[in-house]
Amino acid sequence: MLTINILFGINYAVFAVFAVLVITEMMGSVLMLVAWDSVKGKVLDYVVPVWEVTGTFGAFWVVASDFAYPRILIPLASIFSAAIAIFLILFVARNSTIVFAEFIKKRGWLDEKKLYTGYSLSTLLLGLVVLVIITGIIGGNGIDFRNLTFSVSSWAGNATSWLFIIGALLMAIGLAPVFYDLAPLKKLVFPFTIAGLVVSVVSLYLFRHGSLPFLVAIPIILALLVPVLYYLPSAVKIVTNKVFFIALVSADIFSLEFMVYPTAFGGNINVDSLISSGPMASAYVAITVVGLVILAVLIALYSIAVHRRSAMARKAVSSP
Repeated sequence: MLTINILFGINYAVFAVFAVLVITEMMGSVLMLVAWDSVKGKVLDYVVPVWEVTGTFGAFWVVASDFAYPRILIPLASIFSAAIAIFLILFVARNSTIVFAEFIKKRGWLDEKKLYTGYSLSTLLLGLVVLVIITGIIGGNGIDFRNLTFSVSSWAGNATSWLFIIGALLMAIGLAPVFYDLAPLKKLVFPFTIAGLVVSVVSLYLFRHGSLPFLVAIPIILALLVPVLYYLPSAVKIVTNKVFFIALVSADIFSLEFMVYPTAFGGNINVDSLISSGPMASAYVAITVVGLVILAVLIALYSIAVHRRSAMARKAVSSP
């Protein structure tokens, strides 16, 4: 049992980091869509180096999941086939628009703003597809397990589906000014974060059919910690630090582990019965740990290189 819990915990931890990276890009996308001129400097300084990191982390999580849950991936691919296809189309759109945006400032009717608008829309829609899939994994919303299909009408007819997505979006809007350190939007932090937190807790309550364990206090406290720290002058530099923020929110998502373990899909599937055991489990742990170390080193080197390049570019622009 201990080995199985460790396997699930490792995989879920990787997912938590990937989810936070997607969320931070979604937050930046919203900001660029509504206030391009005011926020592009701070948002692009983060988004430009990290978008490839997000994709790499996502691919790593998918490969790791193949080792952790080999018996569930094919059924899941069948259930979410349409959602996965839409996700991949949006993923290609996201990648292509931001690649062109990095190199094209103005070419005829096509300019940097239009390309980043395409990136932002693709990223937001991609994130929504991920949230739809998550509602299915948590509560089984829209899933027909007998035929391994996903019904959009059944999903849309479940109020919990909408509450979960609305709560996530409200919290993302509330936390965006913190992550990107946008002082003029500081007044949005508390109301949107608290509203999103309330809606999210209600959705989790409904997912669990009217009962939540005491453990739900942990993600609530961690979520509230972000705006509280942002309103403390001495803590602003800490909470706006990208590494600290990602680590804190990753811990927040990881603390929601009880929503998908020991059962998932609305209690219909026992997670322990799906996780690898024996030599496969040992291989999974070794591969995941080594892969994470290599990935962390490469991401660090890549981020440092991009940061130096951006600093040199800003210095060149400011120089007479």
